[in-house]
Amino acid sequence: MPLILKPIHWIGQTIVDAIAAVGECLCILFITITRFRYVHKNPSLIVKEMISVGVSSLPLLFVTSIFTGMVATIMAEFEFHNLVSDKFVGTAACKMVLIELGPLLTAIVLSGRVGSAVAAEIGSMKEKEELSAYEVLGLDSYRYLAMPRYFAFLTMIPCLTAISNALALIGGWIVCVLALDITTYTYSTGMQYLFENMDLWAGIIKSIVFGTIIFVLAYYHGTHSKAGAHGVGLATMSVVVSSCLMILLSDFILDAFMFF
Repeated sequence: MPLILKPIHWIGQTIVDAIAAVGECLCILFITITRFRYVHKNPSLIVKEMISVGVSSLPLLFVTSIFTGMVATIMAEFEFHNLVSDKFVGTAACKMVLIELGPLLTAIVLSGRVGSAVAAEIGSMKEKEELSAYEVLGLDSYRYLAMPRYFAFLTMIPCLTAISNALALIGGWIVCVLALDITTYTYSTGMQYLFENMDLWAGIIKSIVFGTIIFVLAYYHGTHSKAGAHGVGLATMSVVVSSCLMILLSDFILDAFMFF
């Protein structure tokens, strides 16, 4: 191939590979959804994955959420100081946490903790030819591997987002009372001011979309990991990077649809 054509070939190959990857991710999602009819037949697998995704993530989520609320409240007070009433600090913190910070940071944290773990587990199973063993034994890998994990993501990430929102608002209240000389009544009144039900539902909807993105990318990179420890490590890194990028992109798209 002439040297001048190599950049064009690389661009074309990259586009083709990207389209193929998107198509395969959609196939993983649709096939996994069709296996939801077996949810009641695999309770032990589902409970195990729900504990792994949800309960095990609570300590990390607790720390990140508390400090997220504290930072949001301090920044709101810094911007509003001597401009508007102190109650608007609670208003701004509530809006930021429920719509953006809660679901977004929860998803990013879980993409690093849970998404990478799923990719590493699936990648290790592929390296040890356990995925091939499923096919040889006539077992449906989507039923026993993909569906329980996706169900756990769909159910636990919205719950974790709700917990994160509550913890962040508590963190903001702690800063108001202890550092900013804002009373509990003023903070709580500000939280209720301009509050809309859509603020809460927006975060829940986002968490469902983010959970789907994390699962699909984790399963895709896990099944496409290369042999050896280096290949599994590369797959886990790819999950975190791609998940964060897609979460931010989908967050922008969802905000554009829901608030404009």
